[in-house]
Amino acid sequence: MPNQAKIDQVADITGKLESAKSCALIQYQGLNAADISSLRNNVRANGGRIEVVKNSLITRALANIGITLPQTLTGPTAITFCNEDEVAPLKEIDKVNQTQDFITFKYGIFDKKLLELDQLKQFISLPSKSALIAQLLGGLVNPLQRFAYSLKYNQTQLALALKAVTNKPEQN
Repeated sequence: MPNQAKIDQVADITGKLESAKSCALIQYQGLNAADISSLRNNVRANGGRIEVVKNSLITRALANIGITLPQTLTGPTAITFCNEDEVAPLKEIDKVNQTQDFITFKYGIFDKKLLELDQLKQFISLPSKSALIAQLLGGLVNPLQRFAYSLKYNQTQLALALKAVTNKPEQN
């Protein structure tokens, strides 16, 4: 029989899973305390949060939102909650993973659906929200810049032609 503290913890995790834009289950075995602290700070700076939770509590919380895992979780597991940007905190974890190779992605959750490892890797490869906004703004500004350049180009050519005519020595 579960005690009240565990029931409250599962309810808390369930609420965080429901309110997060995306989540990832990661295994962090092999990282020392300083690296974990640095990783948490980087994820927090990108609008996410990492919490270490017991595997049984994660499984129960996922079941509460209608997600069943294909395999039971093993080893130390942490949940990354992405609250502001769906991808940026996961990119930070992937960046650390590429340099240290201590973190393993297990599963991802997006739009209340479970993402397998290959789907999660594709999801992480998507540009972040800020990058997409920058691309959109660049796409909107580019035609206007080209139009302004084309107007200025004709005026510049006319000025150069007039200058060339005035500087040309007279021929008799």
